[in-house]
Amino acid sequence: MIEDATKEAMTQSFTEAGKKYIQAAEACEEKGDFAEAENLYKQAGDSFLKAAEKYRASKSFKIAALNMCLAGDVYSEVGDAENALKAYERAAEDLIGASAEHLMWGEDAETKKGTALAMTASMIYLMIGKDDVAFSKARSFSSEHASKLRFPGVVRLSQIPQLLESSINAMDLTAFSEAETSAVVELKSALSSANAQEFTTYVDKGVEMVREILRGKLKVPKISSQIVLPVDMTFSDDFVITALVDNKGDGPALRLSVEWHLDEGLTIVSGKSKKSVGSLPSGESMEHSITIKASEELMGEKDYSLLIRGSYYDDLKTEYSLQAGPGTLTLKDFKESEKLLQDLDVTEGRASVLDASIDQSNYEREPFKRVVSQLSKTLASVREEIGNAELQSAKAKIAVMNELIDTIDAIVGDSELESSIQTTRESEKRVYAKEQIEMIRQAIESNITDEENKIESEIPSALSKWDTVEAGKKRLRDSATASLEMAAALVRELNALYNQVPHASSTDDPEFATVRTKIRTALDAAKSNVSKLETEIEGFISHSSLLPSERPEIPSVVNLAKDALESVRSEVSKTLDSKKDELD
Repeated sequence: MIEDATKEAMTQSFTEAGKKYIQAAEACEEKGDFAEAENLYKQAGDSFLKAAEKYRASKSFKIAALNMCLAGDVYSEVGDAENALKAYERAAEDLIGASAEHLMWGEDAETKKGTALAMTASMIYLMIGKDDVAFSKARSFSSEHASKLRFPGVVRLSQIPQLLESSINAMDLTAFSEAETSAVVELKSALSSANAQEFTTYVDKGVEMVREILRGKLKVPKISSQIVLPVDMTFSDDFVITALVDNKGDGPALRLSVEWHLDEGLTIVSGKSKKSVGSLPSGESMEHSITIKASEELMGEKDYSLLIRGSYYDDLKTEYSLQAGPGTLTLKDFKESEKLLQDLDVTEGRASVLDASIDQSNYEREPFKRVVSQLSKTLASVREEIGNAELQSAKAKIAVMNELIDTIDAIVGDSELESSIQTTRESEKRVYAKEQIEMIRQAIESNITDEENKIESEIPSALSKWDTVEAGKKRLRDSATASLEMAAALVRELNALYNQVPHASSTDDPEFATVRTKIRTALDAAKSNVSKLETEIEGFISHSSLLPSERPEIPSVVNLAKDALESVRSEVSKTLDSKKDELD
């Protein structure tokens, strides 16, 4: 195929060469050789460009336009957007050139063909996103050839871009519908008459681009749906299933229809499986309910699948699909709620028995009591859940509650575990007591040390007081010694006086003798008193409290206090060591 394409290119049959390059590229893609395929696609695009250039040189603009469109398709395939846009734009220009060739004859049939080609050029501009150019070219064409656009069919063709422009600017869906109809019916037919039916695909793409522009501005519907299924149903029950459909979009959902799809084994008792409405406005909802039952009564339980499917349209007639589910409906031969209530009664009874067992155990009761109290509250909430048809949650909680009761009951009834716990607890208490004793020891030691430091700090003050006392004792001794010396001197003086007074004699005058006798008696008394005073002073001086002592390094009061603290330390240490020994 590559050789054939190369031969066609060498003979300047570029269009055929391009097609054969495409075939070769597709074959490479099938083999997984994507790199070679991309290279061949590019060669195909280049061949179509050369073909277009060749036909354009010979004034065959329509064939040139077709080759440019083929080149644009190839470049789009390989993701070369820039060259694709250039190719499509040149194709539109070539179509306008081809249109002029038809219009130059002035015949109505040729005018229609030329108008069809010109409008197709506008559709290509729309396709590549150049809507301003598309509408400008269409207006220029209608203005330039107004005198030739006489027949209604030709006029309608020329108005297709104007209708599309109006639909975009005014969000006029009626104008878009009219333009779409004209494009699909009349423009495609006119292209076929002009032997240019190959361009119809680009007409469709142009219309679709306008549709996308409108969709970006359009208030579109957005349907959300869900199914509501009953719970705790048996094979013999009739029950209602409901589909809830809400339009949460900005626009109405048109021609909305929903239909139930049920598993085999389910039968509709009343209602229809399908429901349709012409329009569901934004913000509104719809319900579709039917009554069903099992086709036959079975033993045990069985799951059935069901869902709802549907479709709706927006104002641009774009179809959307919707689905809710599949949901699972479980049918049984018994009421699950009744069984759960029985299980709940049993569990509540077990919780009550467990509470009594805790009262009789040797464990610390408060933690277990709290757990059992919370169990009772949870079981009460489970009863409410059963009443609200929250059966799965209730079932799970009952299972957990029973497992918890089993665990606590096993703990309460395990004598070995209780003994082990008691042993561990006693051991922990002893360890804790030892730690506390050690902390007390450290605290007392710290306090004694602090007191010793305080006593040490008092030594200078105590020594100062000792010095003061010793100085006072010395002053007293010195004063007493001076007094003793004065007393001795007084005795000497008294002795001298005494010796100077003669004894009385017979020759003495009686009165004088009496006086001398009194004087001597007084002197004797004074001497006696002074002697006693000397004795007392000597006793005072020699008293132990006034005897001088050697200055100590540490005052005795300090030593006494330190000895007392050391005694306290020793006694406390012995007591604490004794308590620790008792804990071992």
